Amino acid sequence: MIKLDRKHVEKKILFISVALLLILAGSRISLTYGASYSSHIVNPSLMFNPGNPGLAANETFMIDEWSRRISLDAWGGISGSDYYSIFNNQSDVISQVTFILPANASDISVQDAYGDYSKTKIDTSPQEDHIKIDIFLREPLKPKERNEFLITYKLPSSRFISQKSWQDYTLELNLVKPENWIVKKFSLIISLPEGAELKSFSNANYKVERQGLSVKVILTEDNLVEFQTSHITLEYQYFILWRIFRPLVWTGLAALIGAALFFIKRFLHPVAVVTPVSPSILKKFVEVYEEKRRLSEQIQSLQKQFRSGKLSRRKLRLRKRSLDQRLAVLNKRLAELKDQIVTVADRYKEMLRDLETAEIEIETLNMDIERVEVRFRRGEISADARRRLMDEYNRIKSRAEGRISEILLRLQEENV
Repeated sequence: MIKLDRKHVEKKILFISVALLLILAGSRISLTYGASYSSHIVNPSLMFNPGNPGLAANETFMIDEWSRRISLDAWGGISGSDYYSIFNNQSDVISQVTFILPANASDISVQDAYGDYSKTKIDTSPQEDHIKIDIFLREPLKPKERNEFLITYKLPSSRFISQKSWQDYTLELNLVKPENWIVKKFSLIISLPEGAELKSFSNANYKVERQGLSVKVILTEDNLVEFQTSHITLEYQYFILWRIFRPLVWTGLAALIGAALFFIKRFLHPVAVVTPVSPSILKKFVEVYEEKRRLSEQIQSLQKQFRSGKLSRRKLRLRKRSLDQRLAVLNKRLAELKDQIVTVADRYKEMLRDLETAEIEIETLNMDIERVEVRFRRGEISADARRRLMDEYNRIKSRAEGRISEILLRLQEENV
């Protein structure tokens, strides 16, 4: 009977041991699966989706430098500019960045190291106390890369400036930034109108810089996480007659210099005897100069044909060499005629100097135009930037060519 009980106990112990082994094995499988599953779970607050380029709420965005400049002019206008140096401290590329401007900002312009941003890449969203700007980058910002942005804008004086008395004014600003920004170096620079005097500033950590009659109030802060005082109040005094001070000074100075030159010329220098220049010399000078202008236009035309692919480099070199040789001969002849004219009549010296200045200006503009074309072909500037630069250079060039034509016409009239 005892033997039967022992066998029964042994069977019971064996059954319990097998059951425990099965339970332990199942628990290990469950733990292994749970560890494998948990390794694929990502904290949603740390996710960054390039397709949705905004940063998560608790994800920090590193700003190396943020500098806001607010300039007040003599007529009550307010202009602002924000400079940002951004470092991508994330593990993914950034294709969109968000900035915050003061409320009611207008005429907003955005630039980076590559040039201006088109309106289609800027999305503005007016809020109660600020304007949010979303900028869609032309080139995604890769991890560990940085980029710089400059945003300029205008602000309505009726919202930000209040007049307390006939010469006392108050400027009020709100400083707002995204909550997930960490700014290593922040600066607020407020430039008062010329002649204005600072009365008080709401923040104690500021300094004042004076440059002549101008006053700048500068507020700086390092490692900025949030503003201690987001509402800025600046009181200043400004006498309204300061608006006409600078024009009045320049007008008086010009009148004084003109009167001094008149009396010096009248009393210290005898009246010069006008010696007529031979009409043939003036006529020859105008003819040679006109020939020089035609050769210069031919050289510019050859270069345009070369850039458009209508002329090979070899033909350009051959034709340009011939034109350059003829141009050198004409320049030498012009120098001789110029010496003859100035030697006989000193009154033509200023006229010929203006002619030479306009000529140098045109040569410089031609080189600038060539540089713009090269940069455009390399893809360094956009078609819109190229068009604006070309229009500006051609406008200045046309004005210089008009001065040359006017001087040559005056010299021709001298021959009559």
